Amino acid sequence: MKVHRLLLIVILFCLTLICVIAFTNFQTPSNKRSTLCHSTKLLTQIEVKNYDISGIKLRDGTFIRKVFLDNNRKLKVIIFPRAISPQTWLKIPQSSIQYIGKGGDDNWQEWLRPDHFYLLQVPPQATGLAFGRLCYRNGDVEVEAIKKLKKKSPGKININDKINLSTEEPLPTINAYSVIVNTGSNSRDVLGRETEAYFTTENLKLD
Repeated sequence: MKVHRLLLIVILFCLTLICVIAFTNFQTPSNKRSTLCHSTKLLTQIEVKNYDISGIKLRDGTFIRKVFLDNNRKLKVIIFPRAISPQTWLKIPQSSIQYIGKGGDDNWQEWLRPDHFYLLQVPPQATGLAFGRLCYRNGDVEVEAIKKLKKKSPGKININDKINLSTEEPLPTINAYSVIVNTGSNSRDVLGRETEAYFTTENLKLD
């Protein structure tokens, strides 16, 4: 009987230790900016040669997404380019970006360390968006159109039937040009500032 009780205590202690370690790892912020983000130059100020026809210099790790807005317009989204041409790409004004809250898809990682979400009003003539890397979490933004927004309770909303956010009143205004941007779990990766956001009205030649 004493052996079983001792074994149970050891198991509980080990489980508690594992939980504490996991919790600490999720809560400890990364204070080291990525080497690729350490430059103080904007993406439009980095000197490169041979932009492609869309005014982009790609790198290993750059990827492209397609986002379909409510008015059936298609946006091409370039995430983590090496540099972009200032003749082709313009900075999205901070007035078009609104922080809407934190949360996620209700898994246990989001509960321990929720992601931060922004509402971005895409300029009506835009054909593409470009985003820099998340420096403090060393990751990439996630972008999707907002098809549905539902208020669940005071201070709680659901977006696209999968993203649950804690937000402040009043609720953000959604229109045909609205997209939601997930900047990860470090609040210092402010969209439009530390995490750069650009748009273009050119006809992009991208796959």
